[in-house]
Amino acid sequence: MIKGVDISDLERVAKYAYQLNLDPQHKCKAFPTDYNDILRQFENMINHPNDELLILTDDINILGVLALLVEPEDMYLEAIGGVFAENNYEAVAKEFYAYLKDSYKGYRFDAAYPEENEQAINFMESIGAELLDLDYELRLSKNEYKSIAEIGNIIVLNEKHYESFIEIHNKFYPNVYWTGERLLEALDKFDIFIILEGDEVVGSIVTSKFSNEIYLMEVAEDKQNLGYGTALINKSIKHASNNGADELMVMVGKNNSVAIHLYEKLGFKKTDTCLTYSMKLG
Repeated sequence: MIKGVDISDLERVAKYAYQLNLDPQHKCKAFPTDYNDILRQFENMINHPNDELLILTDDINILGVLALLVEPEDMYLEAIGGVFAENNYEAVAKEFYAYLKDSYKGYRFDAAYPEENEQAINFMESIGAELLDLDYELRLSKNEYKSIAEIGNIIVLNEKHYESFIEIHNKFYPNVYWTGERLLEALDKFDIFIILEGDEVVGSIVTSKFSNEIYLMEVAEDKQNLGYGTALINKSIKHASNNGADELMVMVGKNNSVAIHLYEKLGFKKTDTCLTYSMKLG
């Protein structure tokens, strides 16, 4: 039986996902490695009006866990972590997949796993999901973070700068799901900082409130190599740490050596690979 998790079962479900996520063959992506971060993320999802935290259970034991970011207006689902299952992965995944097809017909569904989680990758391929990206995962622990001097005028995105944020964001990311317009409709899920010159947005960074992951960052082409990218990342690290996160994560394309160097300069370390799959639920 698949059911939603209530607050009374939160710790048990978080511990189940935490233990499995420690093992590469069970690991899911876009997912915290620290138990307290998982606990906070799951609690936020329970309290969110659209998102779902689901378990497959025999009424006694947890057989599987699936956490879903849900955007009904855009018919979009994103697994915050994929399917967690200690035993009988294929059977558990099929149960969740049947639930998704029944509950979210016509939605786009995205999920990501490391190369070592062969059972999850094989399942996604078996249901016809398309491989979108092959990235490196980089993580930074707050204990290893060394603050740098702040430069530039970096502020929280506000209504005054919505239009110019959309313009620069969509220019750099014309083909992503999270367009500037969609991000503004989901500010309960993201923290967004912008860097200004005068009153013009010349860069931005978007971090997930749920998974402590840097989703997207851009700096105007004529403003690059001025330290603005480093400053935006630094701001996000400080903000996440001040809000209780023990680490910050980012996914970078395997061939994007410039971005990898930038994050490593700030102390991020390559910790894993990430294969992102996508499909439309029929």
